[in-house]
Amino acid sequence: MKSKLVIVLGVIIAIYACKHEPLPPSSAPVDEDTRLKLEPCNPDSVYFYNDIVPLFVSNCAFSGCHSPISLSNYNDIVNIGDVAPGDTSASYIYQVLVTSNLAKRMPRPPKDPLQQNEIDLVAKWILQGAKENSCNDCDPNQYVFNANVRPIIQKNCVGCHGGTNPSGGIRLENYFQIKSQADNGKLIGSVEHQTGFSSMPPSGKLPECQITVLKKWIEDGAQNN
Repeated sequence: MKSKLVIVLGVIIAIYACKHEPLPPSSAPVDEDTRLKLEPCNPDSVYFYNDIVPLFVSNCAFSGCHSPISLSNYNDIVNIGDVAPGDTSASYIYQVLVTSNLAKRMPRPPKDPLQQNEIDLVAKWILQGAKENSCNDCDPNQYVFNANVRPIIQKNCVGCHGGTNPSGGIRLENYFQIKSQADNGKLIGSVEHQTGFSSMPPSGKLPECQITVLKKWIEDGAQNN
């Protein structure tokens, strides 16, 4: 068990060193065209590529935080994280998130632990069989802030741009913080990985559909709707 925990500690969510430094890009084997043809997401299900990958990338995709694995590679996550489908107590990737031993907990202090809803998401995915699944969670014509924009930011950005020590001093936890970055051009510059902007997420780009949603929201006045 000790050796397995050591492996996981080197892999999972050590965001105490959370900095936007270049990393080799990683991409899920579910491309944009394929995802848009999938069935709509079931709110009672947790999807690996829609929910779990963004959570890990948001909290782990930083230089010095993990071993050189693909954070969107299902086999890497399941095997190195020693995931036991249907059993959170035997899944080390889950145990390091909930342990009371601060020397073993991920993220490491002084960083805050994952939010309870994020821990619950990992647990639910495991209990539902830790499936390699995906669904269509994006409509480029729907760009309401609370229904469409905020979930994109929450899944993909708040892991580093939130908590008590946000990367670069930039918080993206509420409407006013997000709108500020939209108004100064940094939000779109970052998600499109434009020259002169810090790439966000730093490992791979958001799906084009999600970028389109953000752009349309901004073009429509970045309303708090």
